[in-house]
Amino acid sequence: MANNTYCIELIDGDHDYLLSLSKTRTIQAQISERAKILLQKEAGKSDKFVAEGLCIDVNTVRRCVQKYLEGGTDLALFDKQRKGRPTEITSDATAWIIDIACQRPADLGYSQELWTMTNLHKHIQEHASEAGFPRLETISRTRIQQILKKQEIKPYKIKYYCEKRDPDFEIKMQDVLTVYKQVEMQFDENGEVIVPDDYKLTVTISYDEKPGIQAIANTTEDLRPTQENGEVYRDSEYKRLGTVSLLAGIDLLTGETIPFVSDTHKSADFIQFLKILDSKYPVQDTIRIILDNHSAHTSKETKNFLATMPEGRFEFIFTPKHGSWLNIIESFFSKMTRQMLRGIRVKTKQELIDRIYKYFKEINADPVVYHWKYKMDEIKF
Repeated sequence: MANNTYCIELIDGDHDYLLSLSKTRTIQAQISERAKILLQKEAGKSDKFVAEGLCIDVNTVRRCVQKYLEGGTDLALFDKQRKGRPTEITSDATAWIIDIACQRPADLGYSQELWTMTNLHKHIQEHASEAGFPRLETISRTRIQQILKKQEIKPYKIKYYCEKRDPDFEIKMQDVLTVYKQVEMQFDENGEVIVPDDYKLTVTISYDEKPGIQAIANTTEDLRPTQENGEVYRDSEYKRLGTVSLLAGIDLLTGETIPFVSDTHKSADFIQFLKILDSKYPVQDTIRIILDNHSAHTSKETKNFLATMPEGRFEFIFTPKHGSWLNIIESFFSKMTRQMLRGIRVKTKQELIDRIYKYFKEINADPVVYHWKYKMDEIKF
């Protein structure tokens, strides 16, 4: 190193680490000073320039650089030397960082539910010594991020899942999948429905409700796209006109969708939907409905209505609790939300109702027969 205008190349991550040390006022001055030496040497400053700028001897600059080249940041920054190239952060220290990151901040005395990197960084620095890891008092936020990223830990993020709380989940799922398998068996090799000689069919309806659809009106008319402005412009103010509930089913043999729009989705509304189905299909058919365990489906009023029907007219197949994804109509509702309900504006609540019925009419003009695929190969008869 005779020529003191050389550059040094810092190891990945060291630049940010040293930069944080150079700006920290809560560490020893000589550690901050040595961090500044290495940063300036990375930038190609001469030994003399660095020494004069920091008011130190030029040999101090050279010793710091030499130690870094021999053993990394720990050897260059801290007086206690170790043989060979030391491990900057031990595996025990890394494990402690991960353990803290995986804990709930509220359980450690904080108000927040999730960590932010700023709060996690501060907690680690403040509690490192008492945990037996004094080296972590000066760890950089970037280094913590690197450790968490390597372990694929994101303590600031929530990913939702659905807990299987129904003890009979697997049995009920099997019942639903068996129904889908039976529906598949009602089609011939050409995709046509096989009609029995006695014309008695089992019609399967995938049913659910979509409550709380809002009727929202604009306060001023939208500005339609032009050559100058290619998007719809809409005033952010709006007026609420009320809500409606959609009760709907899909005939899994024909793909036809069957809607009923009401102000509520109580037992009386569900019974009205059953009456629509009863009037739609021949009296000899069995109407099998896949549905969830909403109270309206098992209420006293609903049971009383079913008691007035011929034996075997209606058959209910309940999805397991938190297993609504097993019901085909859920995919249809998702599609409807994207295609028709997203951003919808109406002048009256009745207009919303009319447009919902119109959407179903458009869908039924070219119906799609839905086929369930998930785990169907596991169903045996």
